[in-house]
Amino acid sequence: MLLSASSIGQVNSQLLDAQHRVITDSTKAKFTREVTTVNDSLYNVSLNFITGETFMSGVYVDPKLEIANGDFVYFYANGKKESQGRFKNGYKVGIWKRWNFEGVAKPDRYYPDEDFKPNNRTSKPAKFPGGMAALQSLVNDSLLYPDEARERKLEGTVYVTFTIDATGEVSRPQVSDGVHYLLDEEALRFVTSMPTWTPAAKNGMPVDSNYIMPITFDLGTHTTSDVAPKDNLLKN
Repeated sequence: MLLSASSIGQVNSQLLDAQHRVITDSTKAKFTREVTTVNDSLYNVSLNFITGETFMSGVYVDPKLEIANGDFVYFYANGKKESQGRFKNGYKVGIWKRWNFEGVAKPDRYYPDEDFKPNNRTSKPAKFPGGMAALQSLVNDSLLYPDEARERKLEGTVYVTFTIDATGEVSRPQVSDGVHYLLDEEALRFVTSMPTWTPAAKNGMPVDSNYIMPITFDLGTHTTSDVAPKDNLLKN
């Protein structure tokens, strides 16, 4: 999305899909986004779940909404805070507060406030410890097929989106396309419990990156999964 100076003072509302891409089909919308243009270099943004709960609020300094700069807060779908902190020129800085799904505080994360300068190093995606084979082994060992779901013969693929932050930890997990709450909750539990990754890097600096993991529950083959970048490297 590109905003123009003519929209200053206006509130722009849009529908987004699970990958936060602008769409027009309301039946496929997972989020809504409201952008208030303060001036040509300041945009207040609120991202909400399609059900109305707030997912994120923060400030961007470019019309493409790629450079976060200012205070940000993220929420779980249950309304509880997931994390809160500040961006500077697209990078997290200072102390970021974090909470789990139940609202219990997690250890703070500290990001140094530096003058980030681009260089010629190639961007690299986040990496699971041991690679994708190790991730599949973790799925086989740790993902559970809920007994009630087996009894009710529930099957299908649950899509979970999540962020690997600049420290390598899983954050902001959410079910973008679910099957049934029994399978959705188990898929979400598994993703939330994954160990620390090697974070993605851009211009030689660790950055957040978005991923989507389809987790298939099949009564014949138990469970399978894969993982793929959701939007490549995040720009913020």
